Amino acid sequence: MIETSVPKILVVDDEPLNVELMEIYLSGDYEVIPAYGGAEGLEKLKDEDIDLILLDVMMPDVSGFDICKVLKEDPAYQFIPVVMVTALSGKDDKIRSIEAGADDFLSKPVDRLELETRVKSLIKIRQLHNSLITQRDQAQNYLDVAGVIVLVLDKDQNVTLVNRKGCEILGRGEDDILGKNWFDSFLLPEKSDHSKKIFSSLIKGEVGEFEYSENSIVTAEGEERLISWHNSILMDERGNVSGVLSSGEDITERTKTEAALKEYAKQLEHSNELKDLFIDIIRHDLMNPAGAVKGFTDLLLKRGKFEDSDLRMVQAIKRANGKLITMIESAATFAKIESVSRVKLKVMDLGDILNNVAQTLEPQLKENGIKLNMSIECPYPALADPMVEQVFMNLLSNAIKYSPQDTCVSVEVEDLGREWKVNVIDQGFGILDEDKELVFERFKRLDKGNIKGTGLGLAIVRRVVDLHEGKVGVADNPNGNGSMFWVTLKKA
Repeated sequence: MIETSVPKILVVDDEPLNVELMEIYLSGDYEVIPAYGGAEGLEKLKDEDIDLILLDVMMPDVSGFDICKVLKEDPAYQFIPVVMVTALSGKDDKIRSIEAGADDFLSKPVDRLELETRVKSLIKIRQLHNSLITQRDQAQNYLDVAGVIVLVLDKDQNVTLVNRKGCEILGRGEDDILGKNWFDSFLLPEKSDHSKKIFSSLIKGEVGEFEYSENSIVTAEGEERLISWHNSILMDERGNVSGVLSSGEDITERTKTEAALKEYAKQLEHSNELKDLFIDIIRHDLMNPAGAVKGFTDLLLKRGKFEDSDLRMVQAIKRANGKLITMIESAATFAKIESVSRVKLKVMDLGDILNNVAQTLEPQLKENGIKLNMSIECPYPALADPMVEQVFMNLLSNAIKYSPQDTCVSVEVEDLGREWKVNVIDQGFGILDEDKELVFERFKRLDKGNIKGTGLGLAIVRRVVDLHEGKVGVADNPNGNGSMFWVTLKKA
């Protein structure tokens, strides 16, 4: 049998008859804890889990006003409802009760119906408050087990939430972080101005350009740690920006590792030893923590029952982690195709492949407000390996990612005689002529309005096309702003 707890009401009055009367009125639905003076009431409060206090105003040892004021100033008791019970009926006494923090007041002699009604209402409010606190603590527990920093800043740049990982990296307690100006307290002075400008833009609602950022924070020991941030804006109930939610990954060691790997790659000249090392790092050092974050966020979202702000924070964590997993998978894909020297070609219809890719990316098109114009008029038989689908997946996904909202992405197939030429045309930022060759090199990421990728997507495209003995390139959009990425493949 499940045992349900009965709400506890502390009755504080120096007159035993008054206490006894309250017990008679309330004992049927509540557990009444008696106290025959202010000092005794405070002691009982320490020993019992009280849900509501009925507090007499006039007591010889200490007045109810003073006790109420003490309770409301104590974080441990400030949310316990206090009802002042008084024989006084003057307006000034009611004002004193309100100033002391009382939630309600009753006049003696107490009317039973009025007592029961007010107690029932305040107990319900108390229970709802406790439920919200439980949900908040549960959400905080999930945030604490996440392997990334979770940080919320208000419009004045002050920290209003930080999870355990953030405290660990900073080497500070939560109390040493909350309420502090983030940029003035935890960034180097000479490097904080740029981060403040990004924050100001986010507060203005300019999320797209500054969704991702990187900066160094300073720990309590004076050590610099490089953090990669994913930023989201928070809205109040009226739809106004109320702050910024950021999830940050400490990439200090990863950045050092990347530099070391690049140097090692030069020394080993892309040997199998480097590929094995790279794949091992992806599988063990990156995917495991990313998978753990995904599991915890999925579990949290499945359980639900959160306030809107908590739900938005967890959803932001899930989106950021999803992008991290995409980066890891891209790196794994590149490592895999790098180890392939030949592919077995068979007859495949490029029209079917392009339609499959468009269907897969339909949610991304809708999310970014992009219209897809794809002219597929007849079969396009080509000699290809199934991995060629990754080529068009990467090209079309990039076109969507770098295109402004309410623009169009076009896919065309040209007949070049012995080859098919597939053009993917966007209306995005465009690419400078001197950068057109660089985009297909691995780990090359151009400045694209602060939109970040893995630096591997187009390298994968080039490698797969090379295995098919085809060609790949990029030109300016012939119809206006943007770029046209093209690929040629042999006809069947």
